[in-house]
Amino acid sequence: MRYETSTTTSADPARLWAVVSDVEKWPEWIEVYEEVRRQRPGDLALGDSTHLKQRGLAGGDWTVTELEEGTVFAWESRQPGVRIVGRHVVSAEPTGGSRLTLQLEMTGWASGVANAFLGRRSRSYVDLECERLAAVAAEPTSA
Repeated sequence: MRYETSTTTSADPARLWAVVSDVEKWPEWIEVYEEVRRQRPGDLALGDSTHLKQRGLAGGDWTVTELEEGTVFAWESRQPGVRIVGRHVVSAEPTGGSRLTLQLEMTGWASGVANAFLGRRSRSYVDLECERLAAVAAEPTSA
């Protein structure tokens, strides 16, 4: 399964990146996140590991596998038979503001089963995450 969604915000790309990359605050901003616990403080870095728990989904450790400061970070988690990659892309809009694009990909021998049982919920969580992060970035006093 591969899913992608995006939205625009009036926030400039640096502000949007600050919100997107501040993953420990996601439970304050996105109600489906029950826990986000980084193993190392500070800015995101390649190889960083973060434990995530979302409502109704198994908790897991996510490792940063791609990072272009200010533009993109991707992380992956592995469950038995399933590799999940979440990618977060921030880009400038030509008329001002910025765009947030989120991508979710599930691969592996059990990904079809995982998609059948969790695909709808996972896609709705990605949509909610995209909307909430863009909205928080547009707020002048957040993050």
